[in-house]
Amino acid sequence: MNNLLTSRLIIEQLQLKHLPELAELLRLPAVYEHIGGIPSLSDFILDRERALQGPKQDISDERWLNYLVRENPSNLMLGRLEATIHGSIAEVAFLFAPQHWGKGYAFEALRWLHSEILSAYGISDFWATTSPANTRCQSLLVRCGYLPKAGKRPHLYSFDEGDCVYHLCGAA
Repeated sequence: MNNLLTSRLIIEQLQLKHLPELAELLRLPAVYEHIGGIPSLSDFILDRERALQGPKQDISDERWLNYLVRENPSNLMLGRLEATIHGSIAEVAFLFAPQHWGKGYAFEALRWLHSEILSAYGISDFWATTSPANTRCQSLLVRCGYLPKAGKRPHLYSFDEGDCVYHLCGAA
C-alpha cells in the first residue's frame, strides 16, 4: 500500500518496523492516563504485533485497520489510528503524542479514516468509546460529528463498563 496524503499528513499502514519508534513516541504518562497506565515496552510491542496480525482466520466478517500518522512533508511521526470493522460498524480509536495535541492532526486523521472506511468497505456507521475523564478525546469526537450515545448500542469490543460511547452515522 502506498502512503496516503491529506493536506498535512502522511498516513501509512502500520508495520512491525515502526513499532520501536512508535513505542518511544507514545509510551508517555499523558497518553496512557485514561487507558490503563503505560505498558512496558515488551507489552506495547506485543499488543501492536497482535493487532497487525488481524483477527483469527475463522472470523470472516472482521477487519483490523492500523495506520501510522506522520506530518507532511517533515515525515515526523505523530501517532496512530485504528479501526475494527465488524458486521456493519466500525469502531475507531487514535493515539497521538502530547506534543501534537491541539494542532488538528487527530481531527484531520480521523476524518480521513471515516472517508477511507466508507470508500473501501462501504461502512458509514462509526463508534468510539472513551473514559468519562478523557474530555480531550470527547471534544475531538464531537468536533468530528460524533454524538454521545446512551442506551442501546451494538456490541462494541472497545467498551468497558462506565465508558462514554460516541456514535457517528453517515460520515464521509
